[in-house]
Amino acid sequence: MRRRIELYGRLRDAGLGAALSVILPEKATARQVMDAVGSALGPNSSLLHGCVLADGENVLSACEQVPSKGRLAVLPPVCGG
Repeated sequence: MRRRIELYGRLRDAGLGAALSVILPEKATARQVMDAVGSALGPNSSLLHGCVLADGENVLSACEQVPSKGRLAVLPPVCGG
């Protein structure tokens, strides 16, 4: 299945755009999504270090299955207070 993944922070700042589209297996896990995003980013994949995947409600653990519909976003680590 093809899914749109929103990009934020340093991923967007690196000129990668607001989102990208990846092909995922049925019942993909968050780890599989992040691997697909890394492949799509190619030489910029190191920007994923420390990032997490979130749906519209929660940050997803690596082994958690992603929902088949709704928002998916890669969120970089946040610093500050």
